[in-house]
Amino acid sequence: MADGKPRGAVTLRDVARKSGVSVTTVSRILNGRESGVPIRDETRERVTRTAEELGYRPNLLARGLRGSRSTLLGVIARDIADPFHIQILKGINAGALERGYRLFLGNVDHQGEEALAYGSMFERSHADGIILIGDIEGGDAAVAEIADHHQNLVGVTDRTARRAFPGVYADSEQGTILALQHLWDLGHRSIMCVSDVRTADGRLRISVYERFMRDRAAAAGIDVQVTDQETDLAFGLGRRLFARWGSPGNSSAIYAASDTTAIGLMQAAHQTGIDIPGRLSIVGFDDIDMAPFTIPPLSTISQSGVEMGRAAIELLMEMVEGGKPRDEVEDRVLQPRLVVRESTAPVT
Repeated sequence: MADGKPRGAVTLRDVARKSGVSVTTVSRILNGRESGVPIRDETRERVTRTAEELGYRPNLLARGLRGSRSTLLGVIARDIADPFHIQILKGINAGALERGYRLFLGNVDHQGEEALAYGSMFERSHADGIILIGDIEGGDAAVAEIADHHQNLVGVTDRTARRAFPGVYADSEQGTILALQHLWDLGHRSIMCVSDVRTADGRLRISVYERFMRDRAAAAGIDVQVTDQETDLAFGLGRRLFARWGSPGNSSAIYAASDTTAIGLMQAAHQTGIDIPGRLSIVGFDDIDMAPFTIPPLSTISQSGVEMGRAAIELLMEMVEGGKPRDEVEDRVLQPRLVVRESTAPVT
């Protein structure tokens, strides 16, 4: 026992907290990994001493028993409150249960350090593999660290192109074009884009939107508004935008790069008396479970979240049960589809 905690339960996070340094620093010191930033001898000694006092032990057993499976899988989610991530989790859980595996779930709320701490915990729990859901702003170093420790690693909607480990994601470029072409075919020429810039797919969707407008000689109408993927933040943005919506030159349509953003904007439009789709058409992205039940029902781009989750399990099993090295496991890129409901209409 150390500080009242069983030795087997001590994690990198515990050592980091008592040492007064980051989890990443602790991991690099205790695992003998090189760091781009020099680590002082004093820090190394303090971390090593703290690890000994707490009784931290690296999970050598988990590293040595690659041929023995625990039937446990770790899931690290960027944000379990995200409705689209909930769909992915449903697919992961269903696929895991069908194969006799159980899940550990860690919610990191965009924090790279938290992701690294969960990676350490899953390693100590002998997890057969790890699935990451969503990319984490500024968390590339933590994800790289997890990838160094875990051969069986899969990402879901954490990328827009191949990474150092396999993943499942939808074609964000094609999805954005489907959404914008739908609005264009309805006669809309003044289209606003509302997206986030914290995620790779959010940034990509902005880039594709701008190119789409330029290619159609509508560059003068390019209007990008940035908000995070939280409904309340999109609602606040919508209240500010729609307060002046009566002036000339306003957009007749909005492409919202996530459904949660679209729903926040729709609520703001309702409260400011802007009729959808009479005065404003809105199309979202994700097709979350709530999308058919908004007022009006939301036109959107489906990414098939449940299918993504099931596909992630399939890729992971290629490594866990099939013995494939991860660099031989190919990404699964799903084709998005347009779902037309009642939030979009021809321009008036």
